[in-house]
Amino acid sequence: MAGIWWAVAVLAVGAGWAAWRALRYPGAPAYAFQRKYRSERRDLAGARGHVRGLRSAALRERGRAWLTAERAERAYRRRIVRVEAELRQLRTPKRGRRVEQLGRIVLHEHAVLVGPAELPLAGLKVRLEPARSGKTWYVYLAEPDGHELMERFGAKEYPEDTVRSFGTRLQNASVKAGRRLDRRGGAIRRLEAELLRARTATGPVEAARAAREETRVRHENRPELPKARAALEDAKDTWQGLTGRRPR
Repeated sequence: MAGIWWAVAVLAVGAGWAAWRALRYPGAPAYAFQRKYRSERRDLAGARGHVRGLRSAALRERGRAWLTAERAERAYRRRIVRVEAELRQLRTPKRGRRVEQLGRIVLHEHAVLVGPAELPLAGLKVRLEPARSGKTWYVYLAEPDGHELMERFGAKEYPEDTVRSFGTRLQNASVKAGRRLDRRGGAIRRLEAELLRARTATGPVEAARAAREETRVRHENRPELPKARAALEDAKDTWQGLTGRRPR
């Protein structure tokens, strides 16, 4: 059974090859298969191959030029997008992780929440004042612009040491946040300068685009391919004159 299948496969391949050859060299079967017309077939195949080779070479070169330009443009855009993303992150920092809480005052890495209000931690001034009765502590939080919030803590629920310790940690966190803010300002300025450089660094992109255009124009104006096509048409004319059928 296996031998039969092999024979069928060989016959199918042979039939396919014969059909392909008949399409390549139309006319009577003698023109496609007999040795007598081998030189005519060789001339036609050579003219076809020359055109195909020139086209393939042009496509490869233009493809490389296109790919080089595309890579240069992607690298240019990627650099700008990266710097812009870093700038956005620095300009609009998130509040960060939760560090500590006292009543409604919640200390985060970069901000302080007092109920629904959110205060920037950098530059925040903390002031503690006890009530005359000694039964209440007041915590004042003043922003750099002078805006102030006040929270009241009962001494029974919040002992003095607890309130003072939290106030100290809050003030120290504010100082550290201010230092981070200064460093962030420097980083923002450096990134702004880098963004300007990235946006103006169009040299590689322009060079790649110019090379791509030069390649396109050069291949469109090259005489080799029109000559090869003309030679192929002559070969087809010769074949048609011989067989009465014009090859594709």
